[in-house]
Amino acid sequence: MTEAFPAALADLVEAVRQLEGLTAQVGPFALHPDACDAAPEVVAAVCGALEVPLTFDAPVRDMDFAVVSLAAELRRAQRAPELAGLSPRDAAAQALRLREAERAWYRTHELHRPDGSVVTVADAGPRDAPCVLISPPCALSHRLSLPWLTALRSSYRCLVVQTRGTSERIEEQELFDKRGYDVEQQVDDLFAVIDEIATGPVHLMGMCGGAAVALAAAAWRPALVSSLSLWHADLELGDEAEKTDHQTNLRALLDLGGESRDTAAWLRGKLTSGPMTGVPDRIGPLVVRPYATAELFYRYAKLTGATMHWDSRRTAATIDRPCLIVTSEDDDTAHPAGSLRLAEVMPGAQLVSAEHGNHLDAFQATPGQVACLTSFLTR
Repeated sequence: MTEAFPAALADLVEAVRQLEGLTAQVGPFALHPDACDAAPEVVAAVCGALEVPLTFDAPVRDMDFAVVSLAAELRRAQRAPELAGLSPRDAAAQALRLREAERAWYRTHELHRPDGSVVTVADAGPRDAPCVLISPPCALSHRLSLPWLTALRSSYRCLVVQTRGTSERIEEQELFDKRGYDVEQQVDDLFAVIDEIATGPVHLMGMCGGAAVALAAAAWRPALVSSLSLWHADLELGDEAEKTDHQTNLRALLDLGGESRDTAAWLRGKLTSGPMTGVPDRIGPLVVRPYATAELFYRYAKLTGATMHWDSRRTAATIDRPCLIVTSEDDDTAHPAGSLRLAEVMPGAQLVSAEHGNHLDAFQATPGQVACLTSFLTR
């Protein structure tokens, strides 16, 4: 294998792995034929080795544009010219090596909750180090937060929680409703992670919609939280903070999608009948995953709708833990006014407002972002 192969193949492996959480939940998933048009045997070998059951026979007529977006990274990666001379056998072997190399630096836990829900947790860093627990937006893969695990694991134990109902295999759809999806259940899941996996009080890091859950957790059981940070927080603060059009429209959309599974299926069909806008490069499949099927969209609507309706004023004013609040002046997804108001409500909160950025940028764990967090943690 030449030196060119590892980089191109690593890109392909990451593209496949961005879909492994999806297939773990829904089983074999069909992409359009062009997702493997340049290197079908190599793609098949990598999917087989990693046990990601993708097929490439989704109908092109009446195209589903969520499927188009889910396949975008795989479609791009498998067209790399450097893969042309790679044998399927070598591709499979290297894919396994790359996966094992990643597994060597972070662990995965499954917490089985009393109601039957499964909560998946990614865990990196020394077990006895100070713990940072990330509360991400509902229904998004833990892979979106891997840059933070990578950046923090040398000095901190870093945990990322994946929301209930979004990681285990879907067998009986209605069990999701019976088990619950409200903020109270999501907060209880955080408490279980702290009680069963973390060592001592944690720094709780709320990302976008996950900020509502983080705030409630810090208010209800402050002994478990040493400090918290809220990044591009998407919060309901009544008439005290302006919302972006995105926040207003998304909440209305999720209210409709959460009415019933039939409504969710109808609405998803409308949303995916044309090209999806605003899908970011490199991480697009992780962001679009909640739209992959009608059931996943329904769950996303219920979970995220719960956090978007939760009035965080009732919890924010009671928190006495140190808090870092990070936003940007031009965030057109989660309005910075929410973060500014939060900093006014929470005594002693430290507000950091960048000139540019949005809630997805917060997952990059750039040197500046990492320095901002670690300087707060060590002050």
